Amino acid sequence: MARVAILAVLIVALASPAAASTVLDFVIFDGIEYLGSIDEPGRPLTRDDLGPEFAVVTCGIAEDPRCPYGDDASAGLLPSRTRMYTVRGYKPEFRLAAVAGRQILLYQAWRSPRAKVGGDLYDIVGKVRAIDVRRDAGDANAAPVAVMIKGAPDVDAVARMIVAAPVGAAQRREARTPRYWLTLWLTDGTTLGRAYFPDSGQLTGGVTLPPEFRALVDRSFGE
Repeated sequence: MARVAILAVLIVALASPAAASTVLDFVIFDGIEYLGSIDEPGRPLTRDDLGPEFAVVTCGIAEDPRCPYGDDASAGLLPSRTRMYTVRGYKPEFRLAAVAGRQILLYQAWRSPRAKVGGDLYDIVGKVRAIDVRRDAGDANAAPVAVMIKGAPDVDAVARMIVAAPVGAAQRREARTPRYWLTLWLTDGTTLGRAYFPDSGQLTGGVTLPPEFRALVDRSFGE
């Protein structure tokens, strides 16, 4: 699955920033790292989603391998001079969009040096309508188990847990570590996908969720 491949790349990123710089589709502005969302199942962005111009990429690693990973206005796959825009309805600390030819590409924050709680990364309160959860026990021979959380009280509870949860240092993970893949379906039809590791309670990027989160998710699986 494409999402499993993306997760494997993210694990490499946590283990080695130098390696991440050669493979990840990322942009960095004001210290915030955003990941490209080409594999998100939600609808693609259109011109109507674009807000004001936000910044311009000044250094792209795919274009110039000498571009240092971590510099402000640097990117992984986007070339220099790519224009970045805000996304209507969302804080720029959460989402940006790149205009690349005829394509409009969504980038979503996954870590920030200033993030104290999940809400500093994810502008999602009141904007989530459903949550798809796929549980992977880490066994390559076992198919993931999936459930869709649709009830408004549970959806709202999950969103509020995420934005209130503290942000710490992200723990390194092996590719086959047991995990849940969460896809938050937002009210505008776009999505946000992140991995959740039950052994640490962390989302990818270091947001540490309370035990109540796993209890709610496991209840959705009928457990």
